[in-house]
Amino acid sequence: MNKRKGSMFLVVIMLINLLTFNLCGETVKAASVYYVSTAGNDITGTGTLSKPWKTIQKAADTMTAGDTCIIRGGTYRETVTLNTSGTSANPINFKAYTGETVTVSGADPVTDWVNYSGSVYYAAMTGSLGTKDQIFVNKQMQFEARWPNSATLDPLNSTFATVDSGSTTTINDEDLTQAAGYWVGKTVWCIPGTGYKSYKSTITSSSVGSITFDTMGIAAAAGNSYYITGNLKDLDSAGEWYYDSSTGRLYLWAPGGVDPNTLTVEAKKRTYAFDLSSCSYINITGINIFASSIKMSASNSCKVSDMTAEYVSHDSDVTSQYSTGIFMSGTNNELRNSTLTYSSGNLVSIQGTGNKVINNLIHEADYSAADIPAIYLLGANHLISHNTVYNAGRNLIFMPTQNSRIQYNDLYNAGKLTKDCGILYEFAWDGQGTVIHHNYIHDNLAKNYSGTGIYLDNGSKGYIVHHNVVWGNYTGIRLNTPSNFNLIYNNTTCSNGNVGYWGSNFQSDMYGDRIFNNIFTTVFTLPGTHIEGNNITSGTNPLFVNPTAYNFRLQAASPAVNAGAVIPGITNGYVGTAPDIGAYEYGGTDWTAGHNFSSPPDPVFESVNVLYDNKVRQSDFENGIISPWATTYSGTAASVPTPRSCSKSVRLGTGEDGIKQVLTGLSPDTSYICTAWVKADTGEQIQIGVNGFGGTDVSATSASTSWTMVSIPFTTGAGAASATVYAYKKSGTAYVYVDDFGVVEQ
Repeated sequence: MNKRKGSMFLVVIMLINLLTFNLCGETVKAASVYYVSTAGNDITGTGTLSKPWKTIQKAADTMTAGDTCIIRGGTYRETVTLNTSGTSANPINFKAYTGETVTVSGADPVTDWVNYSGSVYYAAMTGSLGTKDQIFVNKQMQFEARWPNSATLDPLNSTFATVDSGSTTTINDEDLTQAAGYWVGKTVWCIPGTGYKSYKSTITSSSVGSITFDTMGIAAAAGNSYYITGNLKDLDSAGEWYYDSSTGRLYLWAPGGVDPNTLTVEAKKRTYAFDLSSCSYINITGINIFASSIKMSASNSCKVSDMTAEYVSHDSDVTSQYSTGIFMSGTNNELRNSTLTYSSGNLVSIQGTGNKVINNLIHEADYSAADIPAIYLLGANHLISHNTVYNAGRNLIFMPTQNSRIQYNDLYNAGKLTKDCGILYEFAWDGQGTVIHHNYIHDNLAKNYSGTGIYLDNGSKGYIVHHNVVWGNYTGIRLNTPSNFNLIYNNTTCSNGNVGYWGSNFQSDMYGDRIFNNIFTTVFTLPGTHIEGNNITSGTNPLFVNPTAYNFRLQAASPAVNAGAVIPGITNGYVGTAPDIGAYEYGGTDWTAGHNFSSPPDPVFESVNVLYDNKVRQSDFENGIISPWATTYSGTAASVPTPRSCSKSVRLGTGEDGIKQVLTGLSPDTSYICTAWVKADTGEQIQIGVNGFGGTDVSATSASTSWTMVSIPFTTGAGAASATVYAYKKSGTAYVYVDDFGVVEQ
């Protein structure tokens, strides 16, 4: 080989290396671009712009890491299932063609309508989804035939009948004028009792003025809302439909009473537009969905953005909707810059770790009035930031999550159909440092019935709530007892803006709660086991700039200016001689909340380091005995439904048994106190202790047969940054129990 040819060969090799490896050492393949069009052909097409495929699924079956599918405008009636993944260097991309509108629909047309009677028509419809059946006319959902008729097709503002009196199995209503037996076999929907959530039941007998049904579990009471479905004879109003499964016929009274052959009538046929389950690095950009959702189950680093999603989920079964809406589990998945509207359950449901919901407009959720939020937030380390969320039958965000961030969101109009609910709500859970900060939280529509802004219900612990502006609710912040290790700092609450509590057990237990630097526009009284200070309450005018216009920033002369306590990690960057009280710092940087599509924000998950947060992880054992807990000795310790406050505790078995956890991130030469709730069967003893902290081991023993809190102070040694907490049973033939561990600075 001559020198010239040798040099050219080396250049080629270098170019190949540059093209096939990125700076991180990952292989980068030459990307392919495929095209899909409603006018394409999956058989004769080649996936090019001139010869596109017809279905997105054809592209999905062909694509490998690094490829892009560009979709021409139109409606695609399919569920696109991915069976391969991209990589961080070579994601798989699905994009709408520039300037064209692409919709993946879960609905199919229903045609060939025949007049049945008057304005009612019927057509053949195969493939019923049962309780998920949903009918649309010109893209608007219609109601299943019902009594009474609704004056509107808005499912969050529909018309209901009113209970005169009732029980768990009966409703009495003088407006039920139908003959005896008319309602037998039909379905009654009701929000009974205190109106907490909806129930459905099958009617077993009926007479004039009364129906009897299978038990609902909660008694219907005067004033409760209800309606009845399941009867073709009640298809007597425009905007109603009925499906007869025995004949496969769909009956419809179209809006305006017109012939449905002149309209676009569709029936929901598919649950998902895209199924990305167990896939990684899939990007979906600028593609709309209708009557369907996107599933990212056990997925990793998948991203959906710039989407409009309408009628995301629907199910008339009010008990099975906890994973509805855009579903994310796995890790590092993302929903961004999108609009989501209408779901009978969730609009977003999140599990897994490190998932993100950023800069979205989310509204019209839970029109079934089930115990379902607009955003269902489970798992850990999630980021819910800069969203506008409003209009839901019940809560907006339900947050049994750990170490997550809920920030800069505009949240309002929860409780459209139910009572005693929270805009942000949690019950009996250890948030493990979940931070709720810089949110607007306002106008819970159940405000006359315990409609709360931030609602940490009985047994909640480990939440950090700071710099939120809360108004227009029954209670601004509610800490129902027992409430432990919740840190409430620098919030501004107005219009019934107090902090409240209620508890049937351990009513005075607010141990570890700290309430500082807040503006409460009414007086509040809480049990003495919490610590509070530097709060403004009723009787002191905080001098807001313009409270009638909901501008709760401070005037220069406000008594809140320079009157707050310094709280490391919370009041950093304050202006003046001391932090201000409330959510705004006078002279500081103003902040706003909610979505911004014109100038999208790009927030990141930020760690927090604050004093007095609980250093024990999984402190309440609601997830069982899992990391960082470990079993010791006989290893027979078990999670059991014998809780102190939530739903589980740990039972140490017969003989010698125990559990332990190593705490990290402690400060040297610092005084801490370890607490735990314990009880023992008669004749047994349980020991709680701390060791490995650079000092003499400490412990306490209890033989109490009822739940009792034990407290153990200890001081870390010079250079010590860790400790081990434990529960121990030396011997015996019966059991002992432990729950709700805590370690905080003294």
